[in-house]
Amino acid sequence: MTSSLLGVIPASGSGVRARPYSYEMHKGMFSIDGEANISRLISIMRDQFDIEEIVITLGYMGDSIRDKFGDGKEFGVRLNYVENQHLDKGWAWSVLLSKPYLAGRHACVMLSDEFYLETNHRDFAKCSYDESSAVIAVKRVDDPELIKKNFSVESDGNRVIRLVENPVNITNDMLGMANFILAPKVFELLESAYDSGRPSIEFVNFIDELIRDGHSVSLYELTGHYVNLNDVASLEAASDLAIRARLAKHP
Repeated sequence: MTSSLLGVIPASGSGVRARPYSYEMHKGMFSIDGEANISRLISIMRDQFDIEEIVITLGYMGDSIRDKFGDGKEFGVRLNYVENQHLDKGWAWSVLLSKPYLAGRHACVMLSDEFYLETNHRDFAKCSYDESSAVIAVKRVDDPELIKKNFSVESDGNRVIRLVENPVNITNDMLGMANFILAPKVFELLESAYDSGRPSIEFVNFIDELIRDGHSVSLYELTGHYVNLNDVASLEAASDLAIRARLAKHP
């Protein structure tokens, strides 16, 4: 099956919160039970979304990513690389840099430092994303601190009505993850926003702006495990989950 989706992995950040590990290694390259996290994302895109072409946006330690994954043939996909030379423009800029590769397709965006395990991404790939400007992956969690480190999602059924980056007040148990399916028009609107003179745009805030402007944004609830690799503790937690899952399959 040929997917109608382009994969996009923004991987240009410097990983400040993951120091000291990120001094010597890009956090997308952190080894989770012997496998680099970006490799895990490529596998999800390939095996669960049936994606054949992926754009990786490079910046900090980008050469290590390019050297590891090459043209993607070894991983069963076609990889393209784009250099982000303007990290001050926000990670929305890394998303926008993939626009020349869209060719009218929707895009599946997954940040390089987000770890997923035993998730239902295959079902996410089958959702009616043509009906929305964007679809956001969410997960219900017991710990509100996790939401405060990421972003909160307020909804009316499956329709998203508000996103808040690093919220102070938590209104529900819904954690927003930086895993989106985006319509081509989102890239056009994002490009227009930068062309208007805005120096920096945070992507979650931009999607919230689209919601307030009347664009349809929906959610898809993921099951399974998720960890944002933003510090040493989260890296250790992801590794523990991966090791336990492997041992359960092969005791």
